[in-house]
Amino acid sequence: MYNSYIKFKPVWFDSMGAKSTCTLVTTPDTSLIIDPGAAIMHKTFPISEFAKSDYLNQAKESVMKASKHAEHVVISHYHYDHLMVDDNSRYLYQGKNLWVKDPNQWINYSQWERARKFLKWLGKIKKYRIQYTKPKKTSFKDPFDELEILKNKNYSGQQANEDLILKGNKWFSKLSSQWSKTNWINVKSDAVNFADGSGFQKGDTRVKFSEPLFHGVEYSKTGWLISTIVEYRNIKLLYTSDLQGPIIEDYAQWIINENPDILILDGPATYLLGYMLSNVDLKRSVDNAVDIIENCDLDIMIYDHHLLRDSSYKEHTSSVWEAAKKRNVQLLTAAEYNGDIPILEKNK
Repeated sequence: MYNSYIKFKPVWFDSMGAKSTCTLVTTPDTSLIIDPGAAIMHKTFPISEFAKSDYLNQAKESVMKASKHAEHVVISHYHYDHLMVDDNSRYLYQGKNLWVKDPNQWINYSQWERARKFLKWLGKIKKYRIQYTKPKKTSFKDPFDELEILKNKNYSGQQANEDLILKGNKWFSKLSSQWSKTNWINVKSDAVNFADGSGFQKGDTRVKFSEPLFHGVEYSKTGWLISTIVEYRNIKLLYTSDLQGPIIEDYAQWIINENPDILILDGPATYLLGYMLSNVDLKRSVDNAVDIIENCDLDIMIYDHHLLRDSSYKEHTSSVWEAAKKRNVQLLTAAEYNGDIPILEKNK
């Protein structure tokens, strides 16, 4: 809960024991449940397998219960900790307006397939028709070209940067070739919208969805996602989904420009440090979070998801917590916002 204008509830997050960023947002005009999914914790998470299964079941039950209070459902991308696709969850989507990540462009190979599986399954529930058409576009701008701040930085040696960009260019070229040659999927229903760069307004509430953003680092093989902004009069909530810090400086500047009162931010995946997260990218993520805190008029920041998979999360991000304290920003995990402590703290 925030105030009489805009309320939010972290339905389930990683700090509560299962992978999720499910959030319920309500205003006097409407309500949204964002990313209603949950997945079991990874093998190295320091609790028993029985406990992991139990928390996952609790998470799914909480998501289903919260969905009853939502008019709209938002799916930021097609990872299974952000949506549910099974018979038990069919009621989650019935009678709702859906705003989903575009399944045809700015999407990687695995999510391309998952999106089609989801939309076909959803069609049986919402009774709409699926239509396949020729691609609406045949050329796509490389997303790296739009990252002006990042392009002017050099983190790990110029040659390394150039190699990364060259490999990313080739990967994007192959991916966009699929988008331009394979039939696109369309949904014949007013209740299912491809959300990228769009939005809607109801009463004094305005909802905006970002253009596709990299899932973490630039040229991330995990693809793209959309972030959500809910604004009621002079109060603004920004939900990032999986920006992981954000790692990318241009995304931090975008958040600063939006200047939210409430920020729900996915922290860096420090449990993958040295494997899928480099020390350089961890520093970028932490520096960007500090920059956001120092340059936004934040009241509350929820800092969770990937970050809360590692018991050393506060040590890795200590400067973020220090910056929040100096700026008098409430910096909390989702569990703490809900009046509890993170599962990791309970199991130390």
